[in-house]
Amino acid sequence: MRGALRSLILVLLTAGSSLAAILAGRLFPREDRAGRVMGWWGRAFVRLGGWKLRVEGMENLPPGGAVLVSNHQSVVDIPMLLSAFPRPVRFLAKRELGGILLLGKAMAAAENLFIDREDPRDAVRMLREAGARLRDGRLVVVFPEGTRSGDGSIGEFRPGAFYLAQKSGAPVVPVYIDGGYRAIPKGGFRVRSAELLVRVLPPLSPGEGAGGSKERIAAAVRARIFRERARAASTGEGVK
Repeated sequence: MRGALRSLILVLLTAGSSLAAILAGRLFPREDRAGRVMGWWGRAFVRLGGWKLRVEGMENLPPGGAVLVSNHQSVVDIPMLLSAFPRPVRFLAKRELGGILLLGKAMAAAENLFIDREDPRDAVRMLREAGARLRDGRLVVVFPEGTRSGDGSIGEFRPGAFYLAQKSGAPVVPVYIDGGYRAIPKGGFRVRSAELLVRVLPPLSPGEGAGGSKERIAAAVRARIFRERARAASTGEGVK
């Protein structure tokens, strides 16, 4: 019963925040107020969900814009990352997400990026718009698995998701997240008790693939995140 009530609260919070972000984007298009509303939504989502969020490794975050590459577990991931970083965060998402009623329009108003994987011309547009956000010092998040994990395991990373990292020249920062698949399991929206973790890993070095092919960058980032998950499991540092 308690989980169902929290789920209802989060749905209402998301709907109300989305409307506020859409309105802010239309009334103040040059002031990033829609982005601020979405940042507030992320922090409120985590608090009202009753989850404890642990953030580690923030000293690894370089100044200026950066491409953050994260594993993907749950719908909680976006609020987690919005809550974790003190600087503006934008997401690179598949075009279908932009079609979600209210939330998709709110994300667009907050200048998040949507890409049609079947349209090569869309990649050119995305690269131009993402480059502008990176030059403004914003953090752009990519989920290269393309889908959420049902059990916390890490799937294959699609090389195409690293086109932005390859062409922009911005630092590539792996981010390991955990706990989301327990907080709201895949396929549902029932809130469950969980601890959440966002751990920022050191940026890729040139020797690890930064500045190389998108396939090389994908392999280097996945290896980093996979090792971090294995390390956390072996030392008991993971979340409950």
